[in-house]
Amino acid sequence: MVKRFMKKAWNRDDLIEVGFYVGLAIKMVSALVEFIGGLVMIILNNEWINSFIRSIATPELREDPKDVLMNHFITFSQNFSISTQHSVAIYMLIHGMTKLIVIHLLWKKKVWAYPFAVIVFGLFIVYEIYKYLNSQSAILLPIIIIDIVIIIMIILEYKRLEASKLDKR
Repeated sequence: MVKRFMKKAWNRDDLIEVGFYVGLAIKMVSALVEFIGGLVMIILNNEWINSFIRSIATPELREDPKDVLMNHFITFSQNFSISTQHSVAIYMLIHGMTKLIVIHLLWKKKVWAYPFAVIVFGLFIVYEIYKYLNSQSAILLPIIIIDIVIIIMIILEYKRLEASKLDKR
């Protein structure tokens, strides 16, 4: 595939295909990190996590007591219960595994998986927007934007595949 792109000028279909696979690769890395993070959350002791967060944040707060990020970590640590840990772990495992399955189906070019992926990722976006509206967490904005771009790439790749099937008839 790489040789094909290096020998000729890129057209719209080439750009869509490359964008699609780059988007899938980014999403796959994100899903793997999320899934592994969920496993780690299940394995690690709650008190160890809280101690770890405090060990990172406390020295920083001694230097700058108004450090917003470190104060946020300390507040998070104080409210991070075992049930919260388990809820986060289960969410991360399910969310990560769902993304990995959908990405695998798309990578294999299962045509029925494209509309399914748009629905699944669309539901993730709805949830991310809900979380953003409740938390105002700035980190959610780039995640939402990336997910929207990936949905657009999935739709474009799906249309490209459907068009190429029609051309072959």
